Amino acid sequence: MNGRQLTFGEPEFFASSHIHDYCNNVRTLMRPLVSELHVSAEELEAALKHVRSVNPHAFGLDSKVRAKLVAAHLRRASEAAEVICASAVRTYLSFRKHYVAEIDMTAKNRGRNFQFDK
Repeated sequence: MNGRQLTFGEPEFFASSHIHDYCNNVRTLMRPLVSELHVSAEELEAALKHVRSVNPHAFGLDSKVRAKLVAAHLRRASEAAEVICASAVRTYLSFRKHYVAEIDMTAKNRGRNFQFDK
């Protein structure tokens, strides 16, 4: 590892802008990870398929199959990171959808603890 650390920040959900910022922060941090994992899976498969097989009767085909099986786990990790990004966006959109009445009401009355500001 190169010392990078993923942090989403301390979740403070006292205003709609906090929800928006947190979800956006999750998406911003995870998006580069999707590409990195996908490229790493391709590189791993390329490196492993050239490993010499111990079975001379397979003519190297078993190395290609095993390389694809091993790299598939990184591909799935890339897909999972992509799902995290999409879910973070859906979280905020769902919040906007389900709390539209409160958002409209607080535009008229700002005396509540939770602030709908975005």
